[in-house]
Amino acid sequence: MKRFAIALLLLAACSNEPAPPTTTAAETPKTPPAPTSQQARDLIAASPAFGDHEFTNASVSMPVSGAAMSEPLRETAQQLAATGWVAIDGHGDVMLTEKSRNDKRFILRPNGLLDVVPLAKKEMGQVSAVRPEPDGTVTVDFSWRWIPNEVGTSLTSGLTHDRFAETNEAVATLMWDGSNWTVLKIDKR
Repeated sequence: MKRFAIALLLLAACSNEPAPPTTTAAETPKTPPAPTSQQARDLIAASPAFGDHEFTNASVSMPVSGAAMSEPLRETAQQLAATGWVAIDGHGDVMLTEKSRNDKRFILRPNGLLDVVPLAKKEMGQVSAVRPEPDGTVTVDFSWRWIPNEVGTSLTSGLTHDRFAETNEAVATLMWDGSNWTVLKIDKR
């Protein structure tokens, strides 16, 4: 009987939890209207997601050994050599010059690869559409392009040059975090 009374007492103590607070429709936080095109543009341009989007396309990696170099990379090396950033010896091997040896953008790795990064920075283009989605997010279509730096302008033809010459299209997903619109992700379109 004592055990039954103790179990009953414990059950009663545990069931006295307060009911969860209820909110009325007037108190429920609402997602504000979608940002304007200019607000979306400014938000995307300043976001870390825009900086991260396709950032590896602002670089080039090549073996320093001419024997291991593909023809497109050989063309890139020749263009960098023509502007004094690297030198190419009689065997076709790439060497750093005084100009590139003191430049942090040129990274000679122990495995025999040369990384040149960055070759360009991103420039935000125009917002072409801002669409509220049923889940409360907002989808923004926009354009952007690469602006080559002084090393990137050395590349006058080839894949990297062509990449810098084109306008890119992307889609950003914005999310309301309770106080501000934030960029959730950016995808290539």
